[in-house]
Amino acid sequence: NRNIVISDKKIYRHETPSSANLLSSSSPSLPPHIPKAFKFYIYENLPSKMTEDIERQILEAYSSNAITYQNFKADLVILRLFRSHPSRVFHINDDANQNRSRTRGANAADNAAINLENIDLFVVPYPHASHCLLSPNWKNECMHVDDSLIQSQVLDKLNYYKGDLKRRHLFINTMEVFLAHPLLRTIGRSLTLGPRLSSIHSNVNHHDNDELFEHLIVPYFNDEPGYQPSIIHSRPLSLWYTHPRKYSFAYFYGSTNRRMTRNYRIHRQYFLEEVAINWKKVGLIGGKPFILEKIGHDGGSESDIESGQHGEQTQKRYNQMKTYSQSVFCPTLPGDSPPQKRFFDVILAGCIPVVLVFNTNTKAANHLNSDGGRNDSERYGDFGKGDSKHNHTSWFSADSNGYTVQDSYPWAKHSSTLPPDREIDYESFVVQIYGGVKNIKPTLEALMENQTEIQRRQLELGKVAKYFTYGAGEDAHVYEDAFSMMLESVIYSLNSGKDYSG
Repeated sequence: NRNIVISDKKIYRHETPSSANLLSSSSPSLPPHIPKAFKFYIYENLPSKMTEDIERQILEAYSSNAITYQNFKADLVILRLFRSHPSRVFHINDDANQNRSRTRGANAADNAAINLENIDLFVVPYPHASHCLLSPNWKNECMHVDDSLIQSQVLDKLNYYKGDLKRRHLFINTMEVFLAHPLLRTIGRSLTLGPRLSSIHSNVNHHDNDELFEHLIVPYFNDEPGYQPSIIHSRPLSLWYTHPRKYSFAYFYGSTNRRMTRNYRIHRQYFLEEVAINWKKVGLIGGKPFILEKIGHDGGSESDIESGQHGEQTQKRYNQMKTYSQSVFCPTLPGDSPPQKRFFDVILAGCIPVVLVFNTNTKAANHLNSDGGRNDSERYGDFGKGDSKHNHTSWFSADSNGYTVQDSYPWAKHSSTLPPDREIDYESFVVQIYGGVKNIKPTLEALMENQTEIQRRQLELGKVAKYFTYGAGEDAHVYEDAFSMMLESVIYSLNSGKDYSG
């Protein structure tokens, strides 16, 4: 069978074993840290117009370039990985499912009913992000999709969504959390691109009858075959810091728009102004040239989503990943929401992310117990006046929407989403800039003089890059990746934060 791949331009055919074959299945095995006893069930009674039809139509839209917005693709690969996972249990009352369970090797018994006590998780196969993107006349909070449709065709079909079983349900809402429909934003457990609004791990005292919900943050999906888990795992750790870099940093930016002056994107404009005013005579950073290049409209605004366009698509846009891989540092400045796809793309390319840091004491951070982070603009050049011992670090904003790193990025240290030794210490490799965009250049200049420190960060980045790519096709369920890490997080959550090893 030919492999079908979602690419930036189109869905194309690819023959290599390491391609991102979203629709094929392999002979899966369980990566480490996934208990063999773990079992989940996928609802199969949802109408096709809320499941397979949406997936087929969105794939056709990507293939024809009717939709070029790239950020909502994760639900497609996640659902396919759930369907092909060896821990899946099939509903034996459905003859078709019985047949598929035998051919796929699923662990289904030939008796009359499912033993609910043996089902750890109920997966709701409604690709909410794709549905919102596919539906015409985009509105915030997916309000262009009718409430009654989601209620009657999804929620009312969940036969086991009641009592104690509610907390075992998982919804696939892989979009920025504020874009999700209100009916699904705070329901059960849901996968999101962030930030998380859940207070399950907070210090807030809850009553027994509270309807608790939990957001589990996952990475954006990069469908480039060259960044599949087999490729990432095959890189020796030493290659992450010995790979030659032509540029000191690379930053691609889009056209300015009306939103830039009234939201968090304003920092991108500040950076461009800083470069125009104070970098005119600077051709090198640390002895290497840098890339600062306009690529057309920078995706992610409401107008992009509404029109189904991602701005002018040029060849340079498709060379970004190559340029990232040739660069030491890659600024990832605030966008429309705390997480952004660029952050994960540059990590996969081996480029060290550079972020602006804000201190926030918002309620969004009320559960943190951080031991403090690195203030790179102070360590390397004594720039800025941030408090490196603060507990409420945001890479987005200092206002009431200043969601912390722990609430914005998947499996972050001190997020209580995995056992502590499995969480990701982003601060071990990300360059944090305090005091605004004026400190980017002096901080990077100081770092470029310390190759030992750069190599240390590249090595730390290389250790965790595998968790930001989803294995598909021949790579499915073979390696530790974003999907296996997500399952670990789900299991850890189901066990109320207790260690599940052994």
